[in-house]
Amino acid sequence: MPYLTITPDQMASAGSYISHEWGDYGYSIEGVESPSRRVSVFRVVASDGSRFVVVADRYGNCRHFDTHSSDDGLAELVAEMHVKASPNG
Repeated sequence: MPYLTITPDQMASAGSYISHEWGDYGYSIEGVESPSRRVSVFRVVASDGSRFVVVADRYGNCRHFDTHSSDDGLAELVAEMHVKASPNG
């Protein structure tokens, strides 16, 4: 089993962000990636089968990414949020 480093702020913020932006029902987190200790990627699936990503930094700041876009764009978003969540960011 892989171990992830995810803060409670990231988990709670990702759930709250999904609920606020898309509603309380019909969404589930199907996967979580933790590319760094500062940023986690939550892969979300809707009841209609559509998918998107919510990226949360260690402080609980969230942004979403449409999975129809390129993976390069997701990597750029993760890198940007990683820098902002750094102690000197």
